[in-house]
Amino acid sequence: MLIALLAVLGVDLIVVVFLLALMLTRRYWVSHRPGSFKGAIRVAEGGVPGLRTKWTHGYGHWVRDVLVWTKAPFLFRNELVAVDALASGTRAARPRPKVRRVGKNPALILLAVGGGAQVEIAVPEASRAPAAGSFAAPSSPPAAANFRQ
Repeated sequence: MLIALLAVLGVDLIVVVFLLALMLTRRYWVSHRPGSFKGAIRVAEGGVPGLRTKWTHGYGHWVRDVLVWTKAPFLFRNELVAVDALASGTRAARPRPKVRRVGKNPALILLAVGGGAQVEIAVPEASRAPAAGSFAAPSSPPAAANFRQ
């Protein structure tokens, strides 16, 4: 039905196939990036440019202390969130928040952003460690090198 409507409007089938292939290629590229995780994000407190207070699905990955969030469904827009620290660590989402398509037992990660704002990420239980990024484990000091004199 959709293809017939597009044909009546004068859109060639090759254009539709090209756009579909472009979207699927972009989704594969974003989802298979090293350290990427699927989930949903929202602003829990305060204001963060580019993000809303409603859950927005997409993919995220960390670049040092910056969360790069690629918004679904087209995955062409990235939002950069400079994170200061974990606000309260990770916790299981009980009672279940009103976020869908994240899995049966989503984990919620609350991140403190500059200006007193907080961002909440809901991820599947298996993606808890990549979603917390470098804030997941306390950093240990580098081991001292043994030098002989």
